[in-house]
Amino acid sequence: MRPELQKLWLSNPVNSMDVCIVAGKLVTCHQDIGFNASSLRILYKLGSDGQRLGKPFVALDRIGVDDGQIVLIETAMEATMGLGKVCAADAAIIAIVDKF
Repeated sequence: MRPELQKLWLSNPVNSMDVCIVAGKLVTCHQDIGFNASSLRILYKLGSDGQRLGKPFVALDRIGVDDGQIVLIETAMEATMGLGKVCAADAAIIAIVDKF
């Protein structure tokens, strides 16, 4: 990988699929039509020790999660695949983690 691309990839707080914890709900009055009325959640990426890493970020909640749950997210273009149409989303919750 080219050094400048590797630096960009390593600085990204979320990469492909990650385990995160739900920290809250983001309320919006208008959304991209492609979101299909999905709610937005505030997440933190979790390290292997279960501690929060980095800054919070927003993800589409496609399955209906609660605050404090540990979830699996998909990022980049793949985040919108389950919605049936392309929309402006960089991350989506795709599963609730039962054991971590």
